[in-house]
Amino acid sequence: MSHFCLLSDPGTYASHDPVLVSDPQSRSKWLDFFQEQFEVALKQASSTYGRMYTRSITAAREQFAKSIVELRQATDKLSFGDLCVVREAALRQHGLHDPFGQMKTREKVAWTELYPKVVRNNRMLQGNGRYKNLIAGIFAAGLFDPTAPEMEELTDKRDFFEELNDSPPRPWLIDDFDALAADLSVAPPTKWSKAIMFVDNAGAEFVVGAVPLVRELALAGTKIVLAANDQPCMGVITADETAAVVEQLSLVDDDLAALIQGGMIEVVGTGQTTPLLDLSSVSDELNEAAQDAELVILEGMGKTINNINTAFKTDALMVAMLKDSRIASQLNGELCDCVCKYVVRR
Repeated sequence: MSHFCLLSDPGTYASHDPVLVSDPQSRSKWLDFFQEQFEVALKQASSTYGRMYTRSITAAREQFAKSIVELRQATDKLSFGDLCVVREAALRQHGLHDPFGQMKTREKVAWTELYPKVVRNNRMLQGNGRYKNLIAGIFAAGLFDPTAPEMEELTDKRDFFEELNDSPPRPWLIDDFDALAADLSVAPPTKWSKAIMFVDNAGAEFVVGAVPLVRELALAGTKIVLAANDQPCMGVITADETAAVVEQLSLVDDDLAALIQGGMIEVVGTGQTTPLLDLSSVSDELNEAAQDAELVILEGMGKTINNINTAFKTDALMVAMLKDSRIASQLNGELCDCVCKYVVRR
């Protein structure tokens, strides 16, 4: 494990991970948030593992509650990343390695059925309209996140295409789409021979959000390396799950199947074990695959926001819907604001 090889300056890299120490009130609110989120995880664990794991679930709850009490009383530096580690440790130590496993399987089935229609919808569009639809598709897919409580009410009884058609108008909170579209609209092949794409959540965000953009770039000549977590956490997709879903989608998408057969899409593990992306410690496998990449893509709130100010040696694209009002406020934004940040390295 080492720094991501495409960081401009590994020695000064620091993820944009707010430190919850100077403001006791803010610290308390975030501890409340993580405790609420832990209960969501335990509810999912009950569905995934069944009654045989009742004692394990109770023990995990007690361990995490004790940790939260200790953190409320402590004055040491505390970050989102620290809280994620504490949460995952409480789950894994009691055998609850993937509480959201059953939910991810259910979501995969539902969104895989919709995938061909999403592809057909994109094919009907041309030029910048298609690219805008692909970026908006990632925004819309992000709304259908069962692990984000604030999203549940917004998407109740609505479908993906309704959300896509009602996607927030431009300009977005961070909006570099015009510069991106200018580089995308050049006749194939694209300017990038290879791209590393860090993917975030399973379900809609990956199947009808990330994959349509992946296939479009690959069809235009960019080899795509999908970089995903090695271990499950919350609703995040793992490398093994990523490979399986892409293979399954290729059964209903001849172009995707041809791209896989031609070596234009591959999957690697990042070495990460939490929803956040810490580029100071990634797998050797990822760094080997990234050596000759010319574009880095960060997809989803969990991968994008804590690296929003990260500088890379290559061009970089960051695309995310802000699914939590507290996180949105860190960027002076609001719930459901959109980020499309594109930085070109000269």
